[in-house]
Amino acid sequence: MLARSGVQHALELGVAPPLLAHDSIRHRIGWAPQRDLAEHSSTLICRPEALPLADEALELVLVHHMLEIVPQPTHLLREAARVTSDSGRLILVGWHPLGIAGPARLKRCHERFYQRSHWLTPKRLRDWLGFVDFKIERIDYCGFVPFNNTPDWLLTEEWGRRYNLPLGRAWVISAKRQMCRMIPLKKRFDPAAVLGRHASALASVAHELPPDPPRDARQDMMPQPGCHDPDNHSGNRQRHRTASPGVMA
Repeated sequence: MLARSGVQHALELGVAPPLLAHDSIRHRIGWAPQRDLAEHSSTLICRPEALPLADEALELVLVHHMLEIVPQPTHLLREAARVTSDSGRLILVGWHPLGIAGPARLKRCHERFYQRSHWLTPKRLRDWLGFVDFKIERIDYCGFVPFNNTPDWLLTEEWGRRYNLPLGRAWVISAKRQMCRMIPLKKRFDPAAVLGRHASALASVAHELPPDPPRDARQDMMPQPGCHDPDNHSGNRQRHRTASPGVMA
């Protein structure tokens, strides 16, 4: 996985033998808790949860069996995600508590290493990566040989890796940052860019002032309600005069 990654700037956090000893990676940065344990001049000597690096500065960050031994693994995971670029990759390697090494760990729980180490499941790592906006791309299991590396057990290792059975001693998680999808905005029509400044001004004025509706000649000839009509008033007087004799009789 590291050989075909094609990255140029990588960081490895771990106390196990280094895995970034590949010529394809030009700039490799290691980590050490003390100065006497530093192997190269580019080794970081600091706390693992406080890396002196800029945000999104590396294309590849490898956490090699560090989440089991640090007192605050969530802080280490957050710091490793912070220095990983948007197009970079975060690779985690840890012991699998539900694999074939689980019973052996219970037998050796009296040892100091097994007392201080906290083995994490891939399900819990998936939840933790979600909080730092990372998504798991793939999970690989390895270490299917329970005893010595005899030819019979090596066949078990081959079959276990081929079908990626969740029974290995360790898991390897490859995660990338979740990118938010952006909704493109449509550009508004600009009349000035097509018709020119004067034509666009006339078009805007014509659009703001709609034409007057046509009048109906018949509607103009009809009297409006509430208006005083002298002819109609005189006709009412004549009808009142003709009707007055009958009323008096």
